[in-house]
Amino acid sequence: MKRICTIVVVMAMAALLAVPVLADDHPANEPLKAAVDMGYVPFAFVTEQGEEVGFAIDLAKALADRLGRPGVEIVSVQWSGIFAALNAKRVEFIVAPTNIRPSRAENMLFTEPYMDTAQLIAVNAELADEVETFTDLSGLTIGVNTGSVSDDWLVNNQAEYGFTIDRYDSMLDAIMAVDTGRIDAVIADYEALAYAVKDKPNVVPAITITGSEQYGLPCRLGDTAFRNQLERALEGIKLDGTLQAIYNKWFGMEPKPTDAINTVYVGYGVPGLPGYEETYHQPLFAE
Repeated sequence: MKRICTIVVVMAMAALLAVPVLADDHPANEPLKAAVDMGYVPFAFVTEQGEEVGFAIDLAKALADRLGRPGVEIVSVQWSGIFAALNAKRVEFIVAPTNIRPSRAENMLFTEPYMDTAQLIAVNAELADEVETFTDLSGLTIGVNTGSVSDDWLVNNQAEYGFTIDRYDSMLDAIMAVDTGRIDAVIADYEALAYAVKDKPNVVPAITITGSEQYGLPCRLGDTAFRNQLERALEGIKLDGTLQAIYNKWFGMEPKPTDAINTVYVGYGVPGLPGYEETYHQPLFAE
């Protein structure tokens, strides 16, 4: 992917562009509607006090503020139905962590990447010394959030490694099944699963599946003006440190200088995928 460092971006951009008037689907005087899969910690979950919190929720609030919208309306949708909710216009975009995939880019418009990720397999503590490689998964039952990228990984590798797939409507349900010994393992995005099992001694991280996975913000196909404006807001909170602060708050670490959180990409969208527009533009900074 083509990248430009943040300093070069700032020097190369022209004067700040005015916020364009978007379609009625994005009323400027109403809260920004964003979809999450509530319970996918630490991205979106409800505290014991009933407060909706998480990385994705803080990200949505920051984007709404940068766009000049009066707050954000968080819409909780199970992952298996989240793309349908977007296309039905129940929400304006998806802020739940969504892996960028060519097949998905055929059916929705992604912003540029905003975070790098990987996949993690965690196992019941009784199996901690027995599961170190993919071949050790043979005969195990692995839980997964239905329709997720982790689900895709299981489907693509089941024949080779000989495990059984057990699907759930949420990652937390799958973790609970491992915690209570009903299944052997669970797979999910690295950050979410590692965070969720920190206080569960019966569930132990076992295998990290590295690659080039990245998250982007999906918008409806054809909703180009809004996608572009959302991306300008995303670039603005990258450049002024807002996104890095949110990341540090929820994951307790500083992202690497070369991570997507610190990188503004040339053009709109994901280079090389459908919906990409190769053009220079001005990030949206706070007034």
